[in-house]
Amino acid sequence: MVSQVTTRPPPLPGYETYQEKATRKFKENPWVPLGSMATVGALIVAMVKMRRGQSKQFNHWLRVRVAAQGLTIVALVAGTYSLRPKDTPIDDPTLTRNDVDVERRRLEKLAKEKDEFEERMRDAEVAQEVENSFLQDRRKARTAAKEASSAPTPPDVPAPTTGGGQWWGWFGGSGTKSTPSAEGGDSNKKP
Repeated sequence: MVSQVTTRPPPLPGYETYQEKATRKFKENPWVPLGSMATVGALIVAMVKMRRGQSKQFNHWLRVRVAAQGLTIVALVAGTYSLRPKDTPIDDPTLTRNDVDVERRRLEKLAKEKDEFEERMRDAEVAQEVENSFLQDRRKARTAAKEASSAPTPPDVPAPTTGGGQWWGWFGGSGTKSTPSAEGGDSNKKP
């Protein structure tokens, strides 16, 4: 009988297997997997100590686990920082034509965004100037209206009210205090 041997198909070009990826990541930053293993090891030892009822040693190993986790995070951040892409000038002879095109497009996009931002800023400045001139004209009109309304009125005609401003006007009152009568007394006083 001929036994059939199944063979795994070769990986697609440009793709890596899980083992290859794990090996590459371990070579790039070995402290993260080592820290992860130390964290898991400390947790396992802590569980064993808990099962045996050794509370002091259990707490000790939980603290070791926390320290290992902290160091793992520090290693992860440091590795990420050290592996970040560096800024490379376009004139670098090691860049491929595609890299140069990508960098050129990126710079063009940044320039376009900057131009659009400056255009929006100019529009906002124009709108601010229009609004300021409108507010200035409005202040002038109010000042002129106040000067016109502050003209002396005859004593038998009550002064015009601006309508409100007093809290009792909310509850059905007139909203203004009554004006003094022509004799100089207060009309709210009882005789």
